[in-house]
Parts: sequence; C-alpha cells; structure tokens
Amino acid sequence: MNVNAPLNNTQFTNQSGFSLVEVAIVVAMLAVILGFALMSFVKASRQVDRAGATTEIATFLQKARLDSMRRNARDVNQMSQVKIFNRRYYAITLDGDSDGQLDVPLVKALPENLGVEFEGPFPKTYIFDWLGQTVDSQNHHVPPPLIVVGNSAGASSIRFDNEGKVVVGSAVKISANR
Repeated sequence: MNVNAPLNNTQFTNQSGFSLVEVAIVVAMLAVILGFALMSFVKASRQVDRAGATTEIATFLQKARLDSMRRNARDVNQMSQVKIFNRRYYAITLDGDSDGQLDVPLVKALPENLGVEFEGPFPKTYIFDWLGQTVDSQNHHVPPPLIVVGNSAGASSIRFDNEGKVVVGSAVKISANR
C-alpha cells in the first residue's frame, strides 16, 4: 500500500462550468442592456405624455374655432377663445351647452407630474371669429402665434394652417431653463 497515494482516485482533468469572472462579465453586460432599455422606456413614456397634452390643447382650440363658426359669432364678446396664461395654465371659453351664449371659462392645467409645459411668451390668446380665423380683441384678423408644448423628451407644436385649422407637429424646444 502506498502511503503517499491520494485518498481519492478521481482526478479532475475535465472541469466544466463558468468562472466567477465570466459570470461577472455577463451580469455587467445585462445591466448595461437593461439600463438602455429602461432609459428608452422612460423617454417613450415622456413622449406619450407630451403627445397627450398637445392633443388635448389642439382639441380645445379646434372646439373653440368650430363653436364660433357654428354660432356665427361676429362680436368679440361672443367669440370662443383659448387663453394660455403661463407654462401650465390655460382657459377655454365656448358655448358648451349650446344655449347660444359663452359659458364660464374652463381653467385647466397641464399635469405637473408629467413635466409638460408651454413655451412662452405669455399670455397667448386665440379668439376665433365666425370664419374660424383668429382675431385680436378689436376684431382684427391676426396671425396666431405658434404653441409649443415641451418636456424633457422633446417638444410638439400646434399651429394653424391657411384656413385656420389646427395642425399638430414636432418642434424644437426653445429653452430648457425655467
């Protein structure tokens, strides 16, 4: 009997499995991929938030325009309008109950938790005459200013075409400072 012989006759010549370094590399690669996926998801979510807010504003502008046309509003005091007060607040004045008279203005706010806001300068007022065109407070036709709605994911614009219809598109965000 050999005293120096190993207790076990099996020798490990063909090892299989992963080393700790290999596992660490795979985990690091997965973390990077998941980080990019999460950033893309957050950006897409912010784009959807901005698009929703922009669509809501555009819808109110179109409703006000059509309301003035439906009621054949020729007096500025009877014309439907949308007024943007500041980065978050705006008001819509129209005949919502179809009684022929303008209702009390509905004041709305862009959701603060979404980080969506209007670009200045403020205030911006959109008064619509019986032709659906924008006018000033003296009932003179004026070109409507561009509306830019932005957040950290970019900006969207609301403009009016030559017929006065509301058009939503993309925009370059003017300023990042508040």
